[in-house]
Amino acid sequence: MADPVEIAPDIAILLAQTWKNNGGESIHREAVCRIWAFDMGWFDMETSIRVRDNLLNSGWIEENPQGVQPGIEISKIDIPFGWLPTMRLLENPPPLPKGTTSTPTAKSIEKPARREISENSAPIDPASNHITNLLDQIASSSGLNRKEVMRRAQRKRRALGPVTLWMALLLVAREQQLPMRGLLQTISS
Repeated sequence: MADPVEIAPDIAILLAQTWKNNGGESIHREAVCRIWAFDMGWFDMETSIRVRDNLLNSGWIEENPQGVQPGIEISKIDIPFGWLPTMRLLENPPPLPKGTTSTPTAKSIEKPARREISENSAPIDPASNHITNLLDQIASSSGLNRKEVMRRAQRKRRALGPVTLWMALLLVAREQQLPMRGLLQTISS
């Protein structure tokens, strides 16, 4: 029988990210939607409710008297840095085969995710195309070397949570009191 993570790695990662601080314990069904909409900022509330219901109907989330919980084992699922959910799979999730448990390895998650990214011609976030140019611009304007700018940006990402790399780079630039207009033009072109 196929591993749930091989069937839908994005769904498995979404569940792991949602329940990572709760140890897989039940969360109130409305709280899950609030986590996705307000804490993670992934969806608006209406979309969060629709995604929750889709995952409940397909078996990825199970409901009990205390609330809802993942229908798979999430303790060993690695969450890729900067991961964001994609709606394509969440609008019509494949049914979770009954009697499956997940014991994924990093390979089983990363391999499908990489394949999916290489199949798409454009990234989800268009600003991510300009990270190298943005990094070069910040390094030359601030007098810091590229490695130091990237180290500071990664530090900001760890401190702030789910922040894109380009946003962390802009925060480093702001910290260095660089003019923002040119940098914003770089990421919006």
